[in-house]
Amino acid sequence: MSLLRLRSQSHQSIPTHMLTIADNRRDAYNSRVCLYCPSGVTGSEIHLILECPATFHVAMDLIKLLTTLLYDACQPDWSTLTTHQQTSLILGDPPSTIPKKCHHVWLQSTLPAILDFVSHLEIFLYNMT
Repeated sequence: MSLLRLRSQSHQSIPTHMLTIADNRRDAYNSRVCLYCPSGVTGSEIHLILECPATFHVAMDLIKLLTTLLYDACQPDWSTLTTHQQTSLILGDPPSTIPKKCHHVWLQSTLPAILDFVSHLEIFLYNMT
């Protein structure tokens, strides 16, 4: 799974990215439940990355790095961000409060760890199926 496939919602290991059609009707988004935990919740990338008990541990190292970088850059603490903001950071977006002139430095600091996370998540998901 590349970062591009994850960001563009075109990866078949994530339930909400799966295109399933039965009887010429597309499955409703909310009916695409997580395949990796028994919770029965919608298997979105937010759930898979931040909430799913089966996969959350894969993101822990990246979350620690992002937490440190946010602190060092005098940005809001990780725990104060919404799940959408946290997911956005994990998928490679710089914090919205960092000036554009600093985006390059942010990406240099985070992109290797983000790509490593995506690779580990892909391996983990393929081994679970």
